[in-house]
Amino acid sequence: MTAVCALFPGQGSQSVGMGRNLCASFPEAAAVFDEAGDVLGLDVRELCWRSSRAVLAETENAQPALLTCAVAAWRVLAGGGVTAAAAAGHSVGALGALVVAGCLDFGDAVALSRLRGELMAAAPGDGAMCAVLLSPAMPRERVADIAEDCGVDLAADNSARQVVYSGERKRMRRFSSEVGARAKALDVSHAFHSRMMKPVEKDWRAAVERVGIRPPRVPVGLIGRGVFGTDPAAIRADLVASLCAPVRWRQVMAAAGTHPRVALGPARSLTGMERRGAASMRLADTSAAVRAVLAALQPSINEADRQGSRS
Repeated sequence: MTAVCALFPGQGSQSVGMGRNLCASFPEAAAVFDEAGDVLGLDVRELCWRSSRAVLAETENAQPALLTCAVAAWRVLAGGGVTAAAAAGHSVGALGALVVAGCLDFGDAVALSRLRGELMAAAPGDGAMCAVLLSPAMPRERVADIAEDCGVDLAADNSARQVVYSGERKRMRRFSSEVGARAKALDVSHAFHSRMMKPVEKDWRAAVERVGIRPPRVPVGLIGRGVFGTDPAAIRADLVASLCAPVRWRQVMAAAGTHPRVALGPARSLTGMERRGAASMRLADTSAAVRAVLAALQPSINEADRQGSRS
C-alpha cells in the first residue's frame, strides 16, 4: 500500500531557508516554487531563503511560503510513487490538503493563501494568542471555563495535551494570568481563529466562492468540524469558516485512519503535537527526509507496481 494521509502545517512552522535543498535536489519541487512565484508576482525563493525571520513571519508571507514548501515536498513524493488516501491541513494548511485531494489547483490555492494572510493581517483590533499545556491540575474543562469568563475563544484543539486560545490582548493577558505557568504566549500578529477575524470574513467568503472546488479524490479534513468529508459544499463552508472557527486538529487526527501519516514541509509542529507523533508520523521537510520517506514506503510502492502490471 503506497497511500498515505498527507498532512500540511499551519502558520508558525516557517523558518528561513525552508525548501532550499528540496529545490536543489528535485526539479518537481523547483517547479512548485516557480509556479508560486508566477501566480503571486514575487520571488518565493527570495522570500523563503533570504528574507529576515520577521519578514517571513508576516502573515501574508508565511502562509503562501508554507503552502509552497509543503506542496513541493508532496510533488516529490508523488513523483516517487506515493499516493494519498486522505489529506488534512492545520489552519492555512487546509489549502494544501485540497490541492492533494484534487479540489483546487495549486495556483488557486497559493493565491488564496496570500489573500488569506493579507486579510488576517488587516483585521482591526489588538489581538493575541497563547497555547496551554493541559494537566490534571489544569484540565481542558477548567481552561474552557476561564476562557469563557475572560471572553476569549478556543483557536485550536491540537491534542490531548495542548489547546490554543485567541482574543483581544487585554483579555488574553487576564486569561494567561489565570491559567498560570502552563500558558505560553505565541509570537503572532493578531488573534487568529477568533471572533476578531469576523470583520474580514466577508471578503474571505467572497474569494472562496469565486474559486471552483472540485469533488475530492480522497477524503479531506474539515478542520472546523473535526471530521473528514468529500462533499464540495461542506469543504467550501469549512474553508470559509476557517478564519474565525477553531482548528479541531485532535478530532481530525482521531478520524484519520490507519494509513501512514506524512507531515509535509516544515511541519515539526504537527509531529510534536502528540506523544506518539514522532513514531507514527513521518516528516518530509528536507531532501534527506523525503528520500527517507520514499525508502520506507518503497516495498509498498514496488508491490503496488507489481499489482498494476498484473491488472
